[in-house]
Amino acid sequence: MRFNKVVTGLAFGLAASSFANAQTIDISITNLTHAQNFTPRLVIAHDNTVDAFEVGEEASTALAWLAEAGVIEDEQNAASSGQNFEALLGPEDTDNGSNTWHRFGGLLAPSMTLSYPFDTMDKPYLSLLSMLVPTNDAFVGLDSIVIPTEPGTYTYFLNAYDAGTELNDELNSARTDVTEAGTGNALGGYGVPGVAGGGASPVPLGTGGTGVGAVIESGQVEDGTDGPVHIHRNVLGDTSDSGGASDLDSTVHRWLNPVARVTITVPAP
Repeated sequence: MRFNKVVTGLAFGLAASSFANAQTIDISITNLTHAQNFTPRLVIAHDNTVDAFEVGEEASTALAWLAEAGVIEDEQNAASSGQNFEALLGPEDTDNGSNTWHRFGGLLAPSMTLSYPFDTMDKPYLSLLSMLVPTNDAFVGLDSIVIPTEPGTYTYFLNAYDAGTELNDELNSARTDVTEAGTGNALGGYGVPGVAGGGASPVPLGTGGTGVGAVIESGQVEDGTDGPVHIHRNVLGDTSDSGGASDLDSTVHRWLNPVARVTITVPAP
């Protein structure tokens, strides 16, 4: 994925008859899942030189940070300095030439809705991204829709995507009984398989156990990727609270697309 690619995103929902000279709009997002939380949302108004993600292409490092750990700017995780969306897009709430962006809210729980005004600074396209917790690198994404300007309400339904930057082993990031082969690092954190935000209580897998897309041998797991960016295949999970291939409960954490509803309200002048 490159940030200089021409945007060809599709808008799902209603279309406006005029799309120019955007203004301050109201953005409402609803979490449609049963048991996945959304991390703080990255909302970007931009021109056609900015492409936050592209299905079928490798994820950028900035997208990896967001999809694996919910990181948008340096203040959230100093280790991502120079590699996150803030570094790529410029200062928040500023007309950065090609874009303006904002980090909205805290965790958005299942079935909850949050709304907030957003100054598009006359940029023509809108993108929105947020990590699903608990997952390895799943994110909900709205990709470069044309911002409506005619007064009215416009609704879009968003799918969950897999950034492809981390294997979907579905192992609790707090666990210390399994480490990354080669580094000895405990699970969790950028570049190491894990489930950001935790999952079930740590449980022993023993040796020779299998994760989802990863094999554990002698208490170690090989890190890896499964890119490019693609529609998420959902979590596998299991129903064991004391072992098994996953630390996610298949009766709780699974979902069906779409996972979010976004409503844009353009006020009357």
